[in-house]
Amino acid sequence: MGEVNILIGLSGVGKGTVLEQAMLLSDKDYKLINYGDRMLETAKNEGLVGSRDELKEMSPEENKRIQKKAAKEILEESEEEDIIVETHAAIQTPFGYIPGLPQWTVENLEPEKIIMLTASPKAIWERTKEDDSRDREHQEVDQIREYQKVAREMASTCAVITGAYLTIIENRDGKAERSAEKLLKTLRA
Repeated sequence: MGEVNILIGLSGVGKGTVLEQAMLLSDKDYKLINYGDRMLETAKNEGLVGSRDELKEMSPEENKRIQKKAAKEILEESEEEDIIVETHAAIQTPFGYIPGLPQWTVENLEPEKIIMLTASPKAIWERTKEDDSRDREHQEVDQIREYQKVAREMASTCAVITGAYLTIIENRDGKAERSAEKLLKTLRA
């Protein structure tokens, strides 16, 4: 069975950029899986949604069912290769926060490491305020601060549930390569 690692962080923190840099620097191949994309694919295949933003509007019960189904698919893929699952520890919905990695998901994935990428709330706000491609959850710096706190608590809970190592890496503006190096060091440990 391959090793499962989870990279989490809020929208706008730079997960994709740091992960891309890390893979360029890495001497090991990882299969990268975006959990939100997998959920979207699963929900679209069932005719439930047309876009990623619509996932947040599904009922809590339907959202949980899709999370479980997507996690099962990811687990089946981890049988063959080392994977990094890119996701959120918390998701803000009209109903409140839900875990991006609920107990059944994180227990099934059995991650070796959970890596949380953070940035200053102001930097995240600056990165996302001009992005019209998706409906971003946070509209103000104070909302981002609260969201990060909730996400950190949920990530810590996932580490407690699974016994996985939890590492927090700050992605400072203009320092994505340095954050990528820290990510690789964590993955190699």
